[in-house]
Amino acid sequence: MLRYLYACLRHRALPWNFFQLNSRYFNETKGIFSKLEMDDLVPEQWRLQQYYLDEDQAPGKYPVFIKPEWGQNSKGIVRIDTEQSYRAFARQTRKTAVAYIVQEAAVGREEYEIYYLRSPIRENDCAVFSITRVTNSGHIKSPINSVHNPDTAYVEITSTFAGDDLLKLWRYVKTIGTFRMARVCVKADTREALLQGRFQVVEINLFLPMPLVLLAENVKDAQKQRLAGEIMTIAARLVKTIPPEQTGTSIFFRKMKAHYGMTP
Repeated sequence: MLRYLYACLRHRALPWNFFQLNSRYFNETKGIFSKLEMDDLVPEQWRLQQYYLDEDQAPGKYPVFIKPEWGQNSKGIVRIDTEQSYRAFARQTRKTAVAYIVQEAAVGREEYEIYYLRSPIRENDCAVFSITRVTNSGHIKSPINSVHNPDTAYVEITSTFAGDDLLKLWRYVKTIGTFRMARVCVKADTREALLQGRFQVVEINLFLPMPLVLLAENVKDAQKQRLAGEIMTIAARLVKTIPPEQTGTSIFFRKMKAHYGMTP
């Protein structure tokens, strides 16, 4: 945080506008970045089936994942393995104020988190791009990986890709909306399948997308410190590019209300 504040001071950016970086995708009526609306931005070949939870619309196959229409760090996500469990969960949430969506399980065996910050100079380019492989030491099929899952670990793999391959991956993810900053979780069977564009998008994080390279076990602390400084500098420069008409939405406090289950 201090690095970001210093960068904002240096570049004369308003630090609180960090939460406005993706304000054009914020649903002011719902007070959230809607997962279903984000899903509409994903090209069909990468899109998983998603729909609002409905007791009368049971999935055709299991497992499925039920998640709040907005959530962060896997908060509120559950895996459902049977129709009985599905209907029980639907009945349990009938009177809650939280809208839930159902997402089919991705079939890819490997999970990757792709983080980026667009260039503050050339919108079509990126200034920060990193790929982290997600691993799980448990023995559960289709686990819910997150920073709060003790079985989840992260491995930095950006440095193992050639420049042309990184450019190819950037060309894929930049077609999913025009986010200034994002972390996109995808699943693919293999690294080669990922490079060939044969993957499925599991999640798009827009509010506070932590670059998971900073949690990677194979990255030294000194390198993490350097990366954090670079990321915060680019973020501050990006904040300066936000048009005034995109900075008036009260995103932070409304998102905090949604995060803790309060009505926006």
